[in-house]
Amino acid sequence: MVSAELIESVEEGNDFTSNHLNEEEKSKVQNVIPQQLLDQYLSMTDPARAQTVDTEITKHCAFSLPGVALTLGRQNWHCLKDTYETLATDVQWKVRRTLAFSIHELAVILGDQLTAADLVPIFNGFLKDLDEVRIGVLKHLYDFLKLLHAEKRREYLYQLQEFMVTDNSRNWRFRYELAEQLILIIELYSHNDVYDYLRQIALTLCSDKVSEVRWISYKLVVEILQKLYSSGAQDLGLNFINELIVRFCHCPKWVGRQAFAFICQAIVEEDCMPMDLFAQHLLPSLLSLASDPVANVRVLVAKALRQSVLEKAYFRDPDSAYSNELEETVMALQADKDRDVRFFASLDPTKNVIDTAALI
Repeated sequence: MVSAELIESVEEGNDFTSNHLNEEEKSKVQNVIPQQLLDQYLSMTDPARAQTVDTEITKHCAFSLPGVALTLGRQNWHCLKDTYETLATDVQWKVRRTLAFSIHELAVILGDQLTAADLVPIFNGFLKDLDEVRIGVLKHLYDFLKLLHAEKRREYLYQLQEFMVTDNSRNWRFRYELAEQLILIIELYSHNDVYDYLRQIALTLCSDKVSEVRWISYKLVVEILQKLYSSGAQDLGLNFINELIVRFCHCPKWVGRQAFAFICQAIVEEDCMPMDLFAQHLLPSLLSLASDPVANVRVLVAKALRQSVLEKAYFRDPDSAYSNELEETVMALQADKDRDVRFFASLDPTKNVIDTAALI
């Protein structure tokens, strides 16, 4: 164990005389832990040692660095700065990956000023690294970005698109993770930035070849729409809705039309927008899919109408301008030739809802 090696080295009582320290050594001096212990830890990044003593030693050093930084405190970061930079450029990608997974934790320890000065350049380097390293940054992208000042954080809007490109296009979990992070990141940016930069990424992810990526991306679309309407940007919201109608409701592929029904249901359930605007701009397109030639599309339309739309007081009102059309559509779905469509069109919303994932 590395810790045992460090303690053993300290117990041996290596001579340490401050009188003979050069400037570089003085920058490593602190009074929180025994100096010999820190010196032994810092020596673990010596390439000669990694080759002759333990090839995994630098990885152990990288793994424990946030704990060492926490113990020393940010006032002693100067003792670790050079070692951290050395590890961040280590030839072993596993070492860099270890640091990438913990850089957000180190940022919390160091605070905004040291993070901006010393961690951001390394973070930027990890963004351009191998996928095995980039995934560490991506998994905690929100955690790191929220620690930055707004102007510095905004610089990364231009780089988010780069996460769409991976070394291996079959690495779909990378794109899934991106969608999950973007759902969190939305709160960090203005509605204009979300519309200008995140919207197109979301729409691209919604057309991914892997269904898991598509379905998490539909949730991202709903969050973006909620951001626009909660910010009072109804004009941008309407533009986005029109994009969704063209891209999904009128999609030649049935998975796109199915996605539109799912998005509409999620919008209603999450109260992303006023129901009168939903009825005006989205409901007609949703109802048009009730006669879709593909049964799996009609299933999600039936589910959306029965479980969500008709549960809203706005649509249950007999005086609603849409009540007759909704009633006629549901009745048509209840008489559908497909058994699953009939089932979901007739299902009592108060009962346990059966998962439709198998139909997707």
